Amino acid sequence: MAQAESSIVVRETVGGASGPLLLIHGGAGSYGKHSTPERHEQVRRDLKRALDAGWVLLAAGAPATEAVCAAIHVMEDAEEFNAGRGAALTSQGKAQMDACLMTGEDGEVGAVAGVTTARHPIDAARAVKELTKHVLFAHPDDAQLHEWGVETEDPQYFITEARRQSLADAQTGGDVWEKHGTIGAVARDAQGHVAAATSTGGITNQLPGRVGDSPLPGCGTYAADDSAAISCTGIGEAFVKEVAAHQVADRMRFAGQSASEAASAALDGVARHHGDGGMIVLPAQGAGVFAFNSEMMNRGWMDDSGFGVEA
Repeated sequence: MAQAESSIVVRETVGGASGPLLLIHGGAGSYGKHSTPERHEQVRRDLKRALDAGWVLLAAGAPATEAVCAAIHVMEDAEEFNAGRGAALTSQGKAQMDACLMTGEDGEVGAVAGVTTARHPIDAARAVKELTKHVLFAHPDDAQLHEWGVETEDPQYFITEARRQSLADAQTGGDVWEKHGTIGAVARDAQGHVAAATSTGGITNQLPGRVGDSPLPGCGTYAADDSAAISCTGIGEAFVKEVAAHQVADRMRFAGQSASEAASAALDGVARHHGDGGMIVLPAQGAGVFAFNSEMMNRGWMDDSGFGVEA
């Protein structure tokens, strides 16, 4: 497993302190040997499309849940990110995807792990939240997904040539964990409610059945109106050990830390577990925060004052 060389955390504060605001990430880690200017530009375009999809709903007064799901849909369909089509491949060459959705107003949450046919894994997570009395489903089959009204695709739909190459590189050149691409979105709506969503294909060459932080409430995804909405990305095992997303919320609730301070402290803990990555944090009251201790984090934000995208 790659180790974080430093616990230095890059922190950025974006957007207004009140009113609708949307933050997204497209994964954190290192740029990698296949990085090109053309790929960076495509990532920027896809991030902007995701922001547009979510913001048009927030601006019209839609709930934060609708905005984060709309943004995630765009990124799940974009091959540049490690979620949906273009998901990282397991050691057996399969796409095995996880997702989670949580709403801050009521504390309700739904998640799925190991889905192989849901075109938009975030829709499967939302179905668990809204249509069942449970929180987390592992490996829901097509019959279950169809009952929930979730669109499905053949497993081959999710596999791209770029991900095949990443898997081949990992298996022939050493078990290099691909650390960027997981996607996430957090939003605050006009009513002041927050929501968080995360979707991922995991890590290249992971063992079949491995589950990271993304679908685990409180680890990679969390939302509560009394603190913040958080979506994480990076080496999932380290975020699980830190219970990173919930830790950020608790630091804000009980220690009185700002979103920026809480995110930095949680990422220091991730580094102590030999991991790196980042998170987006959106308080119910306050500006949004990007924080990462990796080389990079694809990210973007939008509110009624403007937007920003970095890739």
